[in-house]
Amino acid sequence: MPAPSLFGSRDERIVEPRSLLSSIGEVAYSWDIGSDTLSWGPNAAEVLGPVPAAVLGRGLAFAGLVEPGSGRSRYDAIFSSGGQDLGDGAVYRTRYAADLAGRKMWIEDAGRWFAGIDGRPASARGVLRLERAVRPEELAMAGSDLCDRDALVERVEEALAEHLPAERSVVVLVASIGELARLNNDFGHEGTEEIVEEVRQRLHSVMRRRDQLMHYAGNRFAILLSSCPANQIEAAAQRFIKAVARSAVETSRGIALARLRVGAAIAPDLSRHGSVLVDAAENALSSAEAGARDDALIARRPVVAEADAAAPRLDLEAVAALNERKVRLALQPVVTAKGRVLAFNEALLRVERPQIGGFLAAAELVPLLERRGLVGLFDHRVFELAMSFLTGRPEAVLSINVSPRSLADPDWIEGFEAGVRASPATAKRLIVEITETATIEDPARVAKLLSRIKQCGPRIAIDDFGAGHTSLRHLRAFPIDILKLDGAFTQNLRRSTDDRFFVRTLLELAHHLGVETVAEWVDDELQASMLCDWGVTYLQGHLVGKAELWTQDAAPLRAAG
Repeated sequence: MPAPSLFGSRDERIVEPRSLLSSIGEVAYSWDIGSDTLSWGPNAAEVLGPVPAAVLGRGLAFAGLVEPGSGRSRYDAIFSSGGQDLGDGAVYRTRYAADLAGRKMWIEDAGRWFAGIDGRPASARGVLRLERAVRPEELAMAGSDLCDRDALVERVEEALAEHLPAERSVVVLVASIGELARLNNDFGHEGTEEIVEEVRQRLHSVMRRRDQLMHYAGNRFAILLSSCPANQIEAAAQRFIKAVARSAVETSRGIALARLRVGAAIAPDLSRHGSVLVDAAENALSSAEAGARDDALIARRPVVAEADAAAPRLDLEAVAALNERKVRLALQPVVTAKGRVLAFNEALLRVERPQIGGFLAAAELVPLLERRGLVGLFDHRVFELAMSFLTGRPEAVLSINVSPRSLADPDWIEGFEAGVRASPATAKRLIVEITETATIEDPARVAKLLSRIKQCGPRIAIDDFGAGHTSLRHLRAFPIDILKLDGAFTQNLRRSTDDRFFVRTLLELAHHLGVETVAEWVDDELQASMLCDWGVTYLQGHLVGKAELWTQDAAPLRAAG
């Protein structure tokens, strides 16, 4: 017999997204890394408790709550992720213990970071989830039996001082037990501790006499190999990988299968400094984890681009690009969950750099344009390009993002209305997206503005739904056609039972409202299968297609297979 719906008739009591998210101990956040400004969803106080505002408002101040030796902070997880932002962000994930105003809790922290113009992390969006209270003996173990990261770097420095003068190489392997969060959900803390200890013993059993094994950061191990040439790193890593995977691990809570992911860095080929080697090995490990690789990923010497000290200010660069018609669209497909047929494309802003080539990073550019009062100019240019695209492709459907600043600008609204009146049939194949957080400040006003847009023909989509926890009453007032679920929640479905419950509830809410749904950041088949089974309408993410630049002479778009 199916479980009763949380959403019955409109007269019944409805579970609001905010209260639901708080009940499972989750809160969304965004972090402007450059200014270190940390912003939280409206249920932060309910989840985190009475943490001082000065701590909640700064990313590095919040990182100071992390208990030493318990895991990487969000900052460390992002800057050691080893990923690359190709326009949709790079995944990061970490687990640590934190002191929340005297309440010590285990926390899972996951999301995506977005690059600035230099390619380095400039902002992040994610979800923090409280797992359970920390037991006193766990932190005692973290302070003594576990080797923390600083101690690991010292051990690497000692090995370098011993072996490099004798022209012997030193390899740093950093290995992690895959899907530890899932194991913890399935076997509990005690069972997971048994798994970690068994993995440690298996690693130790295949070490050479002169190798060194250190356990740090919960599910991570570091192995130092001396006199191991570069062409033997993979063979050495496979020895450890196979030792862990050779048989199931028997715990008091059941039988588990453990799998090892490995990143590696070698001295002196890559560096002669311990901290650089550990960073490089951790970056390689993060890439191996993201790719679910069963071989070791070996860090290579990065190619460092020369900094352009004479580069103009970002906003001036952007305006120059606008004046020179260098604003482009990148199109990312959105496909039906059943059948994977192309439904529409999302148009993403790309701004060329007329001076030095390449593109300005949208994650850094758009907030700056909003602060400078320039975003309306770019939103209007994207609208013009979108209408041109749709005019030339009568079968296509396209969505565009509109900044809250543009939506609130009477001149922008009038320009938009004039543009769609000139081609009403084309306007019906346009979707206007606005973020959920933009609807919270003045819902009644936003509802009126969205109604003006919809009367002209386009459909309306609420983007990043779930992050703002808009009340059901306000959602009903908006002329919504599509809800796009925030990718910070959908990306973690395979690991988090709470996120699975939350996403299913949001989908139930959308069905109750009679609107279509898009799941963002869908990167693997397991995600897609879950979401399809739960009734999501469309999928968007790297699994079904990455964003690609559109040119005027490009071939017509085809449906996804």
